[in-house]
This record gives sequence, C-alpha cells and structure tokens, in this order.
Amino acid sequence: MIFQKINRDDPEKVFIVVKNSWSTATITSGMAVQWDFTADVDGVGVTQPTARSTNSGIATAGICVESILTGDYGLVQVYGYHPSVIMRCSTDGPAGGLGAVLAVNAAGGAWAVETFFTSTNSAAGTVMVQPCGFLLSIFSSWTTSRVKMFVKAL
Repeated sequence: MIFQKINRDDPEKVFIVVKNSWSTATITSGMAVQWDFTADVDGVGVTQPTARSTNSGIATAGICVESILTGDYGLVQVYGYHPSVIMRCSTDGPAGGLGAVLAVNAAGGAWAVETFFTSTNSAAGTVMVQPCGFLLSIFSSWTTSRVKMFVKAL
C-alpha cells in the first residue's frame, strides 16, 4: 500500500499496486475495477467488474488513478477523495444525491460505480453488496458521467 504524505492542502489518499489482467483494453483513470478471481487469481490482478450475481458484490478493488496497459502494473485508489470517477445509474436505481452510497454496477461489464439501496436476491442467492464509497456531487443523469467520490474500498 502507498500512503500519501499527510499535509493540509491535499486530502489523504491510500493506493495499492495492481496488474491489469483484463486482456483486451487499457484501464483508465476513474474506472472501477474488481479483483480478478477467474484468470490470474493472484491477489494482484484486477479486471472489468462482473455482475453482482457472479461476484456477490464484494470483489471491488477500488478506483483506477492512472492508465494501466494490459499486463502492466499501476495504481488503484482504495481510500480518499477522487475528483473524477466514472458513474452511471442502473435503470431501476436512484439518481445520486450528496452522500449517496456507491458500489460497483449491478449488471457488470461497465467500469462504473452506481448508487444502490440494499442487498438483492437473485437466482444465485442473496447478494451482499459492499459499498466502495459515497458521492460528493449531485448526480441526476441516467447516462455515464464523471463525479466526485470519496473512495472507501479497503
């Protein structure tokens, strides 16, 4: 883990070093990533989020802070303020107000966070959704946008 030096001008942040194990694209800043539990399975690889029914909502690694080419290593933020996180709302989810709890998207396949209410039941059983932070901007669009977020993905 990399802990930012404490100072008064810049909010504290915590980062981890990860490997982009997603084989088809670069991960860019603001994208939500999950631990790769199907290909690399090494505790370092991250990939595109899968559906909550597959990962039980708890595989979130954090928010990418720099471009990471396929197979390369880079930084993912696990704690602190991030000014430009990719967000979208699910069609049945609420728009986000200040302080709205965020989690990796329900359907998977998008590098985004979204608001959610509670755990859900699916054919795979109860899905316990792990929050990965909260919203620091008002979000009222149903399309993908960039928002301010406080990341809590430890």
